[in-house]
Amino acid sequence: MASHVAANVEETLQFTLDSPRLSSALIQLSQQSGLAIVFSDRQIRDLPSTPVVGASSTAEALDRILRGTSLTWEVVDDRIIAVYPRECSPGVEGCAGAAELVAEYPIYAPGLEETWVYGTTVTGSRIRRTGYTGGAPVDILSSPDIELSGAQTLGELLKFIPAVSGNAISTAISNGGDGTATVTLRGLPASNTLVLINGRRVANDGLAGDSVDLNSISPAAVERIEILKDGASAIYGSDAIAGVVNVIMKRDFHGFLAETFYGETSVGDLNTTTHTLQYGTGLPEGSFFVSASYYEQGAIFSRDREVSSNADTRAIGGTDQRSSATPNSRIAFPDGETLIAEGSGYRAATVEDLFNYQAFTTAVVPLERSSIYGNASYDFNESITGYVELSYLKTNARSTLAPTPVFTGFETEPLVVAADNIYNPFGEELLDVRRRLVELPTRRQRNESRVSRFSAVIEGLFSEWHWDIGYNWSRSEASEVTSNIVNADNLRRALGPSSGCQGLALDGCIPINLTGPAGSITKEQADYITAVGEVSGYSHLSSGSINVTRAMQGLPAGRLDLAMGLEVRHESTRKRPSPLLANIGTIGATNFEPTRGDRNIIEIYAEAILPVWKSASNLSHFDVEAAVRYSDYNDFDDTINPKLALHWQVGPEFLLRTNYAEGFRAPSLNELFAGVTESQDFLEDPCTRPKNVSALPGCSQLADPSRNQFLTLKGGNTELRPETSNSYSAGLVWTPVALPGLAVSVDYFIIDQGNVVSSSAQFIVNQSARDSSFQDRVERDAQGNLTLVRANNINIGKRKVSGADTALTYHYRKGPWGQFSLVGSSTYMRGYKARLNRTASRIDFAGTFRDEASEGLGGIPEWKAQLGLRWARDRWRGSWQMHYVGSMEELVPGIDNTREIDSWLVHDLQLSYTVPVLGGLRLTLGVDNLLGAEAPLAASAFNDNIDGRTHELKGRFWYSRISQRL
Repeated sequence: MASHVAANVEETLQFTLDSPRLSSALIQLSQQSGLAIVFSDRQIRDLPSTPVVGASSTAEALDRILRGTSLTWEVVDDRIIAVYPRECSPGVEGCAGAAELVAEYPIYAPGLEETWVYGTTVTGSRIRRTGYTGGAPVDILSSPDIELSGAQTLGELLKFIPAVSGNAISTAISNGGDGTATVTLRGLPASNTLVLINGRRVANDGLAGDSVDLNSISPAAVERIEILKDGASAIYGSDAIAGVVNVIMKRDFHGFLAETFYGETSVGDLNTTTHTLQYGTGLPEGSFFVSASYYEQGAIFSRDREVSSNADTRAIGGTDQRSSATPNSRIAFPDGETLIAEGSGYRAATVEDLFNYQAFTTAVVPLERSSIYGNASYDFNESITGYVELSYLKTNARSTLAPTPVFTGFETEPLVVAADNIYNPFGEELLDVRRRLVELPTRRQRNESRVSRFSAVIEGLFSEWHWDIGYNWSRSEASEVTSNIVNADNLRRALGPSSGCQGLALDGCIPINLTGPAGSITKEQADYITAVGEVSGYSHLSSGSINVTRAMQGLPAGRLDLAMGLEVRHESTRKRPSPLLANIGTIGATNFEPTRGDRNIIEIYAEAILPVWKSASNLSHFDVEAAVRYSDYNDFDDTINPKLALHWQVGPEFLLRTNYAEGFRAPSLNELFAGVTESQDFLEDPCTRPKNVSALPGCSQLADPSRNQFLTLKGGNTELRPETSNSYSAGLVWTPVALPGLAVSVDYFIIDQGNVVSSSAQFIVNQSARDSSFQDRVERDAQGNLTLVRANNINIGKRKVSGADTALTYHYRKGPWGQFSLVGSSTYMRGYKARLNRTASRIDFAGTFRDEASEGLGGIPEWKAQLGLRWARDRWRGSWQMHYVGSMEELVPGIDNTREIDSWLVHDLQLSYTVPVLGGLRLTLGVDNLLGAEAPLAASAFNDNIDGRTHELKGRFWYSRISQRL
């Protein structure tokens, strides 16, 4: 609201203009100066703003926030400030001069005592607002924030957000990764965080993924990212249990930009290059923007870092997780004797006869990404505007894994070395032969994806209603090719009776010397069993929506805001393995049956902000937010989810807010329809510990302690029900008058989740050992060794997550040394109580690490924080950023002891200077992890002996960036 008074623009006032968007900054300026400001939203749209904090005149503040734009301002009739373009084509709205612009808006007619400013939507609400304060905290990473981070992928950018923890996927995960990247708010699975682009849903990862691949979004075209850290099913529907990450793409960009980025670690790897070209311009009745980018990331190999070079970490305080599949054949006999092939004979195996697979693996996967993004707007008339968006992106990731291991006794169909096989010197069947096939090249996994998106929206004003009609389409196609794996059918025949394998010249079969030392498998033998596994798939989403909003004036306590809408959505997915994978015919890759499913959804929502009370001074007020959403799924039924939030502005300094929301997550199409999948999961078998034999009902014999990978079968379940949740939050925002530019917030949160979909093989193995349950899902051989676990998806889990978020922003008033800003945030995880069965007790995972490869929740540190100091003076920009991850407790594999994973603190620096060449030549130098802090040891981590989802292996990383504007 802005009062109509004489526009004294030279009066010195205290300003705090900290919005990243120009439209919101102008609204803040109007509110804080008490002066009326008029501008055309079609000319301003998503232009960025520069913070202005401290004492200055309104005229000086206007000049600062409009600096770098094509806009100017003028006082009209000594009472209204008009903001308009310096130059534009005749006939375009807002271009005919300041007086004409003011006349175009009759709401500013003489005699009107006050005007209402109708703002923009913010993530977490469909109602247009004048600021970012709502019932739940929203973190906003603006374009300058993204630039200061130096991040070249969204996964890298979001990794250090304090509210992010748990099992996020990225290219830092090689064994078990697929070239994608995800975000996991509150430590909940990625499927519990809804990722939007411009407020609209997009297709999940193409290989029947449960979440959106962040690598399918190019940061170069991103204007800002809004992170809602609360349940939002009433606003957005399924998947928003932990929160929402809304990626807002650039829209109004004027001029031409050419930019190049290069970086590498201090040891010369992880070579990273990004090239970007962007062009945007205003049109007589709209705008146009296009962005093209190419990104290439090199590899880090596990062997090139001390902490990750060996799977045996006993020397640095860990444990030995090397593999019992050794290059020299390891043969176990029914009487317990185990021999190792050596030279022309055999010797007894020792505890040191294990294989270090990390000497071969990539720790960070090489990735290439090519993308193009464009949008255009067109003003049909004064009331109707249309927007169109198009994007295409392609990624290519290539990881390296250790040579294929063979465990003959632990495949879906056991491999038996026949007694009369020509390479069996023992004259009896060999049921348990373990061999690392170093005669084959290292396994190579290539993941490719192609993501296409199209969106069209028409919006306008009718009477007092703002409306929009939109269509959204996206498709993610992906493929995975794993080479140098083993054809299990050929190997089975090659190990069988000699009469069934007569040689390549006779029947195509060549006997394999699996029982010999390293090098005993010839090239012909290797060629006969070598195979390639291929899988391809897609995820598709299309939707249509209608939304309407209205502001109703005249209520005693202020303006009543309403929003309503309808959305119709279709989702489908398909995952097609090659015949060899589908027939469980390989070793060294994941074997699985095809997946195919689709669904239709119809949703209706309503939202309102009701002003209940306001003080006579307008400095205090109390509002109620309410929303409800009805969702009808054709594959499981319907659901209704409400939300209620309260806001109490106490004077100019304090805002109290609280929020309650019910949420749900529909089972993903993959969880419902996935075919049986075969994998070698990292599990702990309680029966490998002598003290448990006979003490636990399910452990009658001592199992082989040298194994840590076990055959596991998982699959979909069409009987799954939705996961449900209740979210609560309460917080305080303090903006002291005595310290302009300072804002501090504290928010407490609780997420109580039920019907959690789980497929935990570890839980089944533990319960089978402890009370002999799940006997139909666990198989053991005659020696008591675990041979198979069946773990299909079921609704058995519960979670309760609680903690507190804090945030601090302080823009110090501008002085001779420039403008300084302090920005920080933290998350305290008070509790993360989970149980995998209704009858089991809850375990608190806050402050612990349980590796995803062992079906754990990942790293859930109690404390995670970041603090940044930013500086701007004339053409200089600089930042110093600190990222902190608290210590965590882990269980040491094979024993009952726990150990502490050390806390971790890294420092990032960046400095840039803009040379006044053409539109501006910006030179940037930066260093991540300035002090070279090493990632702390995680003894139970399968990938590289660190929690790669929380910490970074790269060490010190230098980079430079050159940007030329025209």
